[in-house]
Amino acid sequence: MVHKALTIAGSDNSGGAGIQADLKVFSAFGVYGMSAISSITVQNSMGVQNSYPVSPDIVYQQIQSVAEDIKIDAFKTGMLQTEENVIAVYQAVKDFKLKNFVVDTVIRSKNGRFLLDKDAVETFVKRIIPICDVITPNIDEAEEITGKRIKNIDDMKKAAVEISKIGAKAVVIKGGHLPQENKVTDVIYYRGDFVLLEYPFVKTKNTHGTGCTFSAAITACLAKGIDTIKSIRIARAYTQGAIENSITTGKGVGSLNHFWTVL
Repeated sequence: MVHKALTIAGSDNSGGAGIQADLKVFSAFGVYGMSAISSITVQNSMGVQNSYPVSPDIVYQQIQSVAEDIKIDAFKTGMLQTEENVIAVYQAVKDFKLKNFVVDTVIRSKNGRFLLDKDAVETFVKRIIPICDVITPNIDEAEEITGKRIKNIDDMKKAAVEISKIGAKAVVIKGGHLPQENKVTDVIYYRGDFVLLEYPFVKTKNTHGTGCTFSAAITACLAKGIDTIKSIRIARAYTQGAIENSITTGKGVGSLNHFWTVL
């Protein structure tokens, strides 16, 4: 039996993030990958130069076309860019009763460029977070959602609880942006309990697409019927290996190696 996963996200022409990264991850996990493109970005290892949103009607139709023909075992969202696209995705999830929903909270790029319009953030919080099964914000994104500063692990836990109250079933706050000596701690909050995942800090600039990779790996695991916590653990270990085996692709921030497990 071939399991199938859908990614709804932006296209990264440089291949390190977005739709391109998600489909690589699905393939690495032996999952059949499908896509609905929400934005066309212009970027390379030096950063995002521009982005052009796809119209919400087209975003909806892409999801509809797949959902009416192919069983979607799990799906994820990444960059949605506009409020209209947020609403289109919300409506599609409801209309086609899609399950196993992973949200990669794409709000800004590494160079600070907004990838979700400022006026769309509130709609994203109200519409998307309440219907997702797993959400994976980093520190900056968790602060954007909660409106509160995060300075330590306790703050991460409080933010995870607050985000879960919005409706997310499982919250994974990634600790890569939190200064810690030689390690990274991710905080999972699921069904009233905390799980902390600790990994060695990898000193590399090649981290383009880390969030996309992690969330896509969770999606692939859920598509295969793996339970939520185990899916997150497997995805985190896979992402760690992809960082440790990262690739220098250009003059700036390189990409993760999505196929490190098959080398």
